[in-house]
Amino acid sequence: MSSPGTGETPWKVPGKWSVSPYCFEPEVRANWKIPPQVTIHDVTLRDGEQTPGVVFRKEEKLKIAHALEEAGIQRIEGGMIATSEEDFDALATMAKEIKNSEVACFSRARRDDMELAVKSKVKRAVMEITAQDHIIKGIWGSRGKAAEEIIKLVKFGQENGLKVTYFLMESSRASLDLLRDIIIPVAEEGKPDHIAIVDTRGSAYPPAFAWLVAQVKKWVKVPIEIHCHNNWGFATATTLAGVTAGAEVVHTCVNGMGGNAPLDEIIMGLEAFLLVNTGVKTEGFRQLSAMVKDFSRAEWYKPFVGPLTSQVEVGIATRQMWDRRNELGYGRGEVLNYEIVGGKAIDVVLGKKSGRYSIMLKAWEAGLPLPSEEQASIMLNQIKKISEDNKRLVSEEEFRKIYSQVMGGKG
Repeated sequence: MSSPGTGETPWKVPGKWSVSPYCFEPEVRANWKIPPQVTIHDVTLRDGEQTPGVVFRKEEKLKIAHALEEAGIQRIEGGMIATSEEDFDALATMAKEIKNSEVACFSRARRDDMELAVKSKVKRAVMEITAQDHIIKGIWGSRGKAAEEIIKLVKFGQENGLKVTYFLMESSRASLDLLRDIIIPVAEEGKPDHIAIVDTRGSAYPPAFAWLVAQVKKWVKVPIEIHCHNNWGFATATTLAGVTAGAEVVHTCVNGMGGNAPLDEIIMGLEAFLLVNTGVKTEGFRQLSAMVKDFSRAEWYKPFVGPLTSQVEVGIATRQMWDRRNELGYGRGEVLNYEIVGGKAIDVVLGKKSGRYSIMLKAWEAGLPLPSEEQASIMLNQIKKISEDNKRLVSEEEFRKIYSQVMGGKG
């Protein structure tokens, strides 16, 4: 795709598009700080796969990764490094086969995850923490201790050949003093390659998110990535707003799976409205979309009324929900209670991406005796196998049967 027009009428590119000329009024663009280059980091194979019920097999992941590479996507996040042996193998194979795009994995802020990342030979680890005080204190004891451990992990990754993105889940709902305490020391001492500011619940209005990105850029010299969700229908607008505030890397997802920022919308928006030459080949977008739709078997994401909005499968989320299980929607109702549009506050479902606390929550919901850690792990392995073999969620009936077998007939 050639560079968008930048002449006297930048809103009109013959043979391509024509948008509102008011987007190019000097007053509209006066305070924008668009970087000279914007990197596209696609998360289809990780956050896209976290769409409830979606299972990408290794060969499907590789086909999608090669298609993304062919399109000119600069970075491909191939999956969570510790989810399964198949995911690790897929990442390691991608690292060997993908030559023109940087392959990344997603990891928890744990030494064992970072060791797996090194072992896989991917180029980058996207290392996550949750920017919420009670979670930080529950894991590390204090913000200061958290920063110390993150610095060690960043240095470990870099010393072993990894680039490291420090990914702060829930950034857009965290207080500024918390963000300062866990960003500035890590940036100054750990020197991560990038810092990702994340609108996890899709709850930031675009100008507000741009303001937040601008604040972080005042604190640190580290390049900023942005990862935005679509719960309120703003993912594309919020991502573009973040770029106008100087964000150098944007996270995208084919078909906007699971409520991520859609790849096609972000690329077209960057090119047409922000005049960013992404270098991405857009002509194959429809074929790429169709392939991912076929492999994922996922419905299109629709805020508020979509069938997947209140479902939670991912184990990382259920750990937090377990701690708040006596609150409305396990504490997630405070973000957006889907009961107001006729849905459920939250619906815990079981599948490939579930964790031990997913099992605990399902048992607790049903009023069943809670399994031990060992029993929950046995159940989880069986649930993951069913989900991976059949590319779907595990039914309530299947869960009850597995539970009864493991618990010796109880339930």
